[in-house]
Amino acid sequence: MSQWFNYAATLKILVFGLLVGAAMPALFAVAMRINAVGNGLAVATAGRRTVAGGERRPALIALSWAIFALVLAVVLVGVLFVARDFLGHHFGWYLLGAKVK
Repeated sequence: MSQWFNYAATLKILVFGLLVGAAMPALFAVAMRINAVGNGLAVATAGRRTVAGGERRPALIALSWAIFALVLAVVLVGVLFVARDFLGHHFGWYLLGAKVK
């Protein structure tokens, strides 16, 4: 590690940026596609068998809503992490590593 450049911190920022900037929108897009297939609005292919549109599939709808909930939870935790010092100072809620000052 150099005095001028912190390689470990740069790598952490790069990995986190890729996860939040690419993985969360991709996961949301996958959930949208699964929801469309589950509601019968798109055609799904399973091997050689094609499931025609119009057929509702409750298991896929439940899976898509679970993925939506996961994405929402990640967004909420991210907002709370950014605002942790503010919340601790104004409301006394010391969450996610906020320190008492």
